[in-house]
Amino acid sequence: MLNDILAGAGYMRRGWSLIREPGLRRYVIAPIAVNCLVIAGLVWLFSSYWGGWLDSWMAGLPDWLAWLEAVVWWLGMIAVLAVFALTFTVLANLIASPFNGLLAAQVEKRLTGQLPESGQSLWSETVSGLTGEGRKLFYFAWRAILLLLLSLVLIPFPLLNTAIPVLWFALSAFMLALEYLDNPMSNHGMSFPAKLASLRRRRGLGLGFGAVATVLTTLPLVNLVVMPVAVAGATALWVDRLRESARPGH
Repeated sequence: MLNDILAGAGYMRRGWSLIREPGLRRYVIAPIAVNCLVIAGLVWLFSSYWGGWLDSWMAGLPDWLAWLEAVVWWLGMIAVLAVFALTFTVLANLIASPFNGLLAAQVEKRLTGQLPESGQSLWSETVSGLTGEGRKLFYFAWRAILLLLLSLVLIPFPLLNTAIPVLWFALSAFMLALEYLDNPMSNHGMSFPAKLASLRRRRGLGLGFGAVATVLTTLPLVNLVVMPVAVAGATALWVDRLRESARPGH
């Protein structure tokens, strides 16, 4: 598992190398433009509300744990950043989905010498893509709601509430891995259950890749290019580690 986590983490660096190669750069412009718009909106939204959320969270600390206030504040910040990363990725990828699919296809062609074939008609691909997006959003949403409810239960309990940011970070890492790997997998006509099964077989790879993607998404300026980098990195991860064990079309 540890080897897979470390290997998965390295694919973000691979993605950075790929998007700078001649012939691929022009496919990066549209995703970066989408990033700028989504980040501007989310920064305004989160900066307006996160301070009050953290204050209410820390208000639950008893006096004898006042010395933990700084630690709890930073843990709360991690949770907020994880939620920011997850929200940003879902919105940005939803808007930029056609561009990301094209970028993933071109990266795969660069790595394998041929474009991916989904085996579906254009109409079938469109219907399958919309259905898959709906299932993915539902999958994300109900897990986020469950974790939010768990977080509300844990907030009043000192020490136990320190698990909240860890859980949000883990959820964000897994979801970001699934979100970005969705691009090369969709190019091969894989159904949503097949995508989940493929990622779960190599969960460590996904967690390592998603953890780095989560951290980079929270960094100013870096997050402007993180989406195309992650799409390229996820495609390389798919080609190198997941493609052979996957079963497209199931």
